[in-house]
Amino acid sequence: MEQNDKRLLNKDWRLTYLYKIKDKNKQLITFKRNRAQIEFNKNKHSRNIILKSRQLGFTTEEVIDTLDDVLFTRNFDALFIAQDLDTAKDIFNNKVDLAWENFPLKDYYSVDKNSARQLKFGFGNGQFSSLIVDSSGRSGTYQRLHITEFARLCKTFPDRAREVLEGSIPAIPMNGRVDIESTADGSEGKFYDIFWEAYEKKGYNLQPTEFKAHFYNWQYDEEIKSIQTAVKNLPFEFNNIQQQYNFSDLEITYYYLKWLSLNKDWQALKKEYPITPFEAFESSGVKLFDALKISLMETKEGNQQGNWIFYEEPKLGNRYAMGCDVAEGVGQDSSTAVIWNFTPIKPKIVAEYRNNKVAPDLFAYEIKIGGEKYHNALVAVERNNHGHSTLSKLREIYPKRQIYKDDKGKLGWQTNLISKPKMIYDLNTAINNELVDIPSKTIQSELRRFDKENLRDVKFSEEITQHFDLVIATAIGFQMKDEMINDTEKVSSYTPNFREFRKVA
Repeated sequence: MEQNDKRLLNKDWRLTYLYKIKDKNKQLITFKRNRAQIEFNKNKHSRNIILKSRQLGFTTEEVIDTLDDVLFTRNFDALFIAQDLDTAKDIFNNKVDLAWENFPLKDYYSVDKNSARQLKFGFGNGQFSSLIVDSSGRSGTYQRLHITEFARLCKTFPDRAREVLEGSIPAIPMNGRVDIESTADGSEGKFYDIFWEAYEKKGYNLQPTEFKAHFYNWQYDEEIKSIQTAVKNLPFEFNNIQQQYNFSDLEITYYYLKWLSLNKDWQALKKEYPITPFEAFESSGVKLFDALKISLMETKEGNQQGNWIFYEEPKLGNRYAMGCDVAEGVGQDSSTAVIWNFTPIKPKIVAEYRNNKVAPDLFAYEIKIGGEKYHNALVAVERNNHGHSTLSKLREIYPKRQIYKDDKGKLGWQTNLISKPKMIYDLNTAINNELVDIPSKTIQSELRRFDKENLRDVKFSEEITQHFDLVIATAIGFQMKDEMINDTEKVSSYTPNFREFRKVA
């Protein structure tokens, strides 16, 4: 092959003919992009986050694509981050180094392989490019960064994941490229947050440093084509799934065979071979709120002032109520407040507050700020534990008539094993029936994560990593709809019959 071969100027041609990989049967073959990889490259952005099914070859594709950038771009440095050191070694030895050792133009480069998991290529005249594979971020300037199985890194090594997010990613120039790809690993962690934030933007009007979300389910696995005969008389669950998603006989057979390979573990099947992004993030618990209904809600950035985010300015004649959840300890869970506007036919959240460093008595002043802004909104403060301190200060600085009292005349909202399921199911019913607007990305994220088993948690525990503080404040605030309905001065246009929908599924 001649050095000046014009075909070498074409990246697609190079990726089709110059690189070797090992297939699923450990056979050395020439790399060619599969359907999922082709689709991704048609739609990629400067920052990409990829949620995927198993066996779609994204790690291999990214290795080859990145190696090509390094080999054909002078002074180009790339960093590939794996979830642990053993995986980093495997990727370097069996993907990066293998492709290089079988590269047909090796003689045109000088190469330094003295550093662990690094290839440094010399172009002459003091110009070099390099590719490093590691299990954590490294100092330095890189033009391209790839992170594989980031969900697992977030879950297993959160400090290392934070280092990547705060150090490695911001160091990539705006004209550089960042790709994060992973299967899901439960509904917590930064991979979950980044993916859903990007997914909700749907790729519109993205800035160079904003992430674009991509999802590729198991239907992209070309192994489906190797199935010769469809399995008949499948269990009824698979017949229902086939009808729901209009799968072909070969597709549902593939799905059934993967289920068998996972010892008939439905949870593992959804995690490793998801049909939808919502299903991919299902954890061992049973999610209460309908993820699809949440995804249909529009989100807003809001106007942030301190720890408050205001989504809508107060309007004259509108009726507002606030739910407040008081943190059990500074620096542990967060003190939160959520303000509802109950005047529209479709009640909406107009403001939220969250801070894990504010003391309970000082939280009262923040409540006062939000309450006064929205025409002395009715305020319901959870009185459990530290809530008493907040209520004590609040009654000194806020109109007492605008602080919620229960049927016994006691200030504050009591969350217990009876009231918590009721208020959560009330909110759940309103969301599932599309009766409310929640523009907050943060509240939507907490709602997606909320399991039915969380209904039993009414006491703070340091062992629990998710306290759903905004969900609790949202649910408490939503209970104030009854106070609005029973108020003789209510706005006449407010007509929804929430009691009709207060049926526990």
